[in-house]
This record gives sequence, C-alpha cells and structure tokens, in this order.
Amino acid sequence: MGRPFRFDRSWRFEVGREALWLVLARTDEFPRWWTWLRRFEAGDGLVDGSVARCVVRPPLPYVLRFDVAVERVVPAALVETTVSGDIEGPARLELSGDGDRAEARLVWEVEVRDPLLRTAARVARPLMEWGHEWVVDTGVEQFRRRALDGA
Repeated sequence: MGRPFRFDRSWRFEVGREALWLVLARTDEFPRWWTWLRRFEAGDGLVDGSVARCVVRPPLPYVLRFDVAVERVVPAALVETTVSGDIEGPARLELSGDGDRAEARLVWEVEVRDPLLRTAARVARPLMEWGHEWVVDTGVEQFRRRALDGA
C-alpha cells in the first residue's frame, strides 16, 4: 500500500459561522455549486449516520467513486466523516469564527484503494496531488461565487 494523501487547509469567508453552516447544510445544492462533482446522492444531509455517494472528475483522465459516511455533526462547528470506495480514510470539517467572518478547516487522510489508481499513484503522485489541489481550489472558488453570494 502506498503512503496516504494528507490534506489540511483552511479558508476564511466573509460570512458568520452560523450563516456558513446554513449554506453548507444545503447538501442538495452541492452538484450545482461544484462542476467536478459528476454524481452526488446526499443521503440525509449533514446529520449523524447519513451516507453520501459521490463521483468526482478531476482534470485528469480518471474518476473517483466514493461514499462519505457522516459519523458526527456538531452544527456550525464540526463534521467528522469516513470516506470509503476508490479512496478511504477519515475526513473532518471544522468551522470557527466570530461575528461576520468564519474559517473552515478541512483535514483528511485518504489512501487510494482502486488498484489501477493505486498503481498510478506510485508513478504519478505529484500529478494526482495537483489534481486534488485543483478540485479543492476550484471548489472553494465555486462555493464562494455560487453558494455564498447573497448568503
């Protein structure tokens, strides 16, 4: 097994934490916000025990299929999940901030499980990391424009 992909980044938003949470909780809107999200079944949303089914298409010649099981939710503060499928591992979203500004921190550590992608990760890891960064950076920008405008 190759080494896991680790991710720990934070972003600031010009809305309060509660307002940010209300937008994030609209999981049925995710496909409209994120163009790289090819398929998304939200389950019961951001509640304990919910499972979302996802298909993600980065700007590279592969597709990731995975489920996100919501393990624990503290509204406007924390979402802890377990990802399984082509990639596997824990993921956590933390929200903080006061007043009119919020910060979101996304932390995850996933291993590639799909045999073909695992082989690709051995020889093209920097390219796969770039694809992940593209998806995340593009996603945050799309979220700001499509979800937070007017929030």
